[in-house]
Amino acid sequence: MIQRNSSPQSGGPEQVESGAPTTGRPKGLTASLIAVGVLLLAAVVALGVFGVPYVRALTTDRTTAEMRDDALIGAQQVAINLNNADSANLDQSIENMRSSVTGDEMTTYLQTVQDSITDELRNSGSKADTEVVQSALTELNTDDRTATALVVVRVTTTQGNQFVKNQLGMRLGMVEIDGVWKAQSADPIGSRLDLGSGTLPAADGSTPAPDATPAPGSGTEAPASGTPAPTTEGGDSGGQ
Repeated sequence: MIQRNSSPQSGGPEQVESGAPTTGRPKGLTASLIAVGVLLLAAVVALGVFGVPYVRALTTDRTTAEMRDDALIGAQQVAINLNNADSANLDQSIENMRSSVTGDEMTTYLQTVQDSITDELRNSGSKADTEVVQSALTELNTDDRTATALVVVRVTTTQGNQFVKNQLGMRLGMVEIDGVWKAQSADPIGSRLDLGSGTLPAADGSTPAPDATPAPGSGTEAPASGTPAPTTEGGDSGGQ
């Protein structure tokens, strides 16, 4: 509150005698400045009351969208890594799978797969290449940093000059660990869909005669191609 004192104080400014000219801003201009100041103050107060939550909402929405994108991209890569395999370098294939999962049950499962690799399998010449057909995030928990993703992949397994194509769906329970999205559960969706098999075209585009190499799937092929990892509970809870 502004207080006004009508009696002059010693040492204060001298009183202006009546009729003497005065200096300073006209009263009308002063009133206008006061009005503008009031409006500016009201605007600042409004920004503090309404603007900060609005900015926070925009930041939260952007953070959630970025997390959703990262989780989906992570799920796509997990699906690829879990289905890719190369008999010429199976240990590296297993390591790629292991880098995509977390949790004791899934890592133990992959260790079991690695322990079951035989020399015959290493020398089979089979290879599985995976591409993502469709994917979507069905759940996202921003507090726990967990998500559930549905991913459909197409796996082409080759052995010699023969190939087999399959399509399969996976439900992945994802969790972010140190900035990396990994699968803590994986379940198949439906049955594997056979997309056909045949002989690979030669380098010149012609179709060579089939050799004695059995088509992949009828004999030995690289492990873990389309094989779902075991499920662990508790990775998909939470809503948006």
